[in-house]
Amino acid sequence: MDIAVNVPALIVLGVAVGLVAGMFGVGGGFLLTPLLSVVLRVPLPIAVGTGLCQIIGTATVALLRHKKLGQGELRVDVLMIAGSLIGVSAGARTVSALEHAGSVAIAGGSIPLVNLVLYGLFAVLLAASSWIFWRQGRKLSDALDEARPGPLARLRFGPSIDLPRVPMRGVSAVGIAYLGVVLGFVSGLLGIGGGVVLLPVLIYGFGFPVRQAAGTGILALLVTAAVGTVEHALAEHVHLGMACVLLIGSTLSAQLGALLTRRLAAHTLRRTFAVLLWITIAAIVWDVARRLAFVHGA
Repeated sequence: MDIAVNVPALIVLGVAVGLVAGMFGVGGGFLLTPLLSVVLRVPLPIAVGTGLCQIIGTATVALLRHKKLGQGELRVDVLMIAGSLIGVSAGARTVSALEHAGSVAIAGGSIPLVNLVLYGLFAVLLAASSWIFWRQGRKLSDALDEARPGPLARLRFGPSIDLPRVPMRGVSAVGIAYLGVVLGFVSGLLGIGGGVVLLPVLIYGFGFPVRQAAGTGILALLVTAAVGTVEHALAEHVHLGMACVLLIGSTLSAQLGALLTRRLAAHTLRRTFAVLLWITIAAIVWDVARRLAFVHGA
């Protein structure tokens, strides 16, 4: 596929995404996918598939770094993997269906249905996550950056497991597995690792400390991204050259990001994550407005 993009801009974007991935244990797709579409004018379905492909390299580096730092609960990853594989396939097929659904009229103009649906989901998802992190970042101090069982950790259905690294006892294994299905679907649909959803769920739903939450889910993210990349590649939604260029910057900066989790205060990490989410939302809103203005101008 022939897509003309600015290579230096791709490298800079890759550096930013890698830094975010290392700091917060997310793939950085929530930032990469919309910015590929908004800033570099990459068609959104290709931005989704390429974003997932790039996450494979970023997640690998982040996983190794967090493992070295002793951050993350591997048992959660193992339980989520099976469900996430089911979810990511369904999400990728949904993108293909939306792509072939054409455009819809809105505000006197028209916009591809795939853009309208995915941008809308991005905005809602990121706004909710940002509000949670900003609100809790204001209320909680670093002294609370320790395991405090949340509402999801108190659920009692199906077999339970202990999470020694958190540490936490008697957490529902079935609940974690179903969480993997949801995260997989979000990954396949939006081209993100799912960490933007997983992080607040682990911290405020289960009660994980920030740093342990940042290192949890990366293995599941890696496996999910690999399967999602294959699904999107079959639909011709992956630009391998673009993904490789992005990896030049992201694989190095992901290691720095993981180290920063040890240097920055927990409330600073929360606030920084919230600000990044709002910047991404602003970019999405601007792009939708630009597209509609272009149609009216034409």
